[in-house]
Amino acid sequence: MNEKGISVLEEYPLEVYSVRKGRGILIADTSEGLKKLVEFKGMPGHADFQNQVQEKLWEQAGIKTDRFVKNRDNQLITIDKDGRKYVLKEHVQGSECDLKSEQDIIVLVQNLARLHKHLRLRENLQQPPEFFSRQLLEEEFEKHNRELRKIRKFIRKRSSNSDFENRFLKEFELFYSQGEEALELLKKSDGKRLTEESILQGLICHGDYNYHNVLLEKKGSVTVNFEKCHVGIQMEDLYHFMRKILEKNNWDIRLGRRIFTEYSNVRSISRAERENLYIRLKYPEKFWKLANQYYNSNKAWISGKTIEKLEITAAQNQHKQEFLWKFKDF
Repeated sequence: MNEKGISVLEEYPLEVYSVRKGRGILIADTSEGLKKLVEFKGMPGHADFQNQVQEKLWEQAGIKTDRFVKNRDNQLITIDKDGRKYVLKEHVQGSECDLKSEQDIIVLVQNLARLHKHLRLRENLQQPPEFFSRQLLEEEFEKHNRELRKIRKFIRKRSSNSDFENRFLKEFELFYSQGEEALELLKKSDGKRLTEESILQGLICHGDYNYHNVLLEKKGSVTVNFEKCHVGIQMEDLYHFMRKILEKNNWDIRLGRRIFTEYSNVRSISRAERENLYIRLKYPEKFWKLANQYYNSNKAWISGKTIEKLEITAAQNQHKQEFLWKFKDF
């Protein structure tokens, strides 16, 4: 956050007592409580779209979010003299989910289900086409599989291999076959129709729903950082949340079953959505992410942490396959 952004606060109808730096933001103590000033880098119109989504959640569902504050000209975006764009939002001081606390995890998944349940009414939200999911899941899987083959080819051509590269080659066939299996299942599924129905109904995804973006307070939770919200298949959010939680808990079947059950108790999951969630979980995304991170980094030096993550991913794979087998009975 450029310190020049401080002058932008003068454009808002509130008194500023003090300002301090946060992670890429400025936190202001004001006459209207704590606010955060964030540089806006989204596409034109997305601030208005986010605002519609967040106001709907507050007004119709009582789901708390880090809402926008409008400037003196009643605009969401304020531009400084150098042309940088900023937005001012509520600053929430809750705590993040404790990944060892099942109670915290359940609070977050119930919150997600409520969020999805109330972001379904097409007539109450304007949905510019540019805020739809930009890539079909089938295209995404095909792209990832091509990248995995490209990375393997690159590593094979090297004269000597690092520990990471040797482990990648050792695990490649197993994980790549899982990626191909997921792609074939997707092609046979109702994925395209589910995407079309989700867009037709105007279903909204948070776009980055994880334990960093839901803060816990004494009286509930607050969902923040809607910068990636879009129209699409809502199982995308549930998948990302489940995968990250289950990776941290060695793909614990009982915990996964409870997450799925708690979500579906609040918002019912259709057969097509359930199938879509299963296929997303089946794809070896963690393996692809680590490989992609390696390929786009300085390959002369691979951190021990990256090698450790690959080893953990490989070690967890059997637990994940057992989880996927049991998932059919959830």
